Amino acid sequence: MIIFGTTNERKTQDLKNMIKKLELDIEVKSLADIRWDRGEIQETGKTLEENSLIKATAIFNFCKDNNINYPILTDDAGLFVESLNGELGIYTGRYADEELKQELTLPKHECVNKLIRKLNGITNRRAYYKCIVICMYSDGTYFQDSGLSYGEITESIVEPIKKPYFYSVFKLINTDKTFNLFNEEELNDSYRYSALSKVLVKLDKRK
Repeated sequence: MIIFGTTNERKTQDLKNMIKKLELDIEVKSLADIRWDRGEIQETGKTLEENSLIKATAIFNFCKDNNINYPILTDDAGLFVESLNGELGIYTGRYADEELKQELTLPKHECVNKLIRKLNGITNRRAYYKCIVICMYSDGTYFQDSGLSYGEITESIVEPIKKPYFYSVFKLINTDKTFNLFNEEELNDSYRYSALSKVLVKLDKRK
């Protein structure tokens, strides 16, 4: 049994599907399943690693208070653009939050428009996605692993626009497709799947 640090049913189901494909004997419970009641965890770290550890520690403390003794899995991911000195990084999920607050008529994918504007006229469009996954045991010890996907930012949005929004402008290296056009099977080789699968396999071996 593991506790997956999310209340998102789709993410939880994705993890269950991954475990099934890897043929691992691991049952998954989400934060909703353990009746998490402490609201949104504030990600105040300066790196993906710090944010993932902040989430793991917060859930660990909740589990300790409620006598829940299972490993905890948390992750954080971001898009890093070389010519923007590593932006968007930890701010990937809230890259245009200020603009959206100030102008309510902007589209939900304004973050993508903002990135395209920033890269206007810049020839170096190399970028990568990175995911950090932490597995924390019920005694507070933990280990982590990572996954990477290298590519470049396209000059315009490739339809359809859907979450994650930046997938509509991230073209994977050695392909002619943006991430939003990948099917579920193709995404199994992506940064997030890579990080999660490595941690799950290690966890399964250590049981």
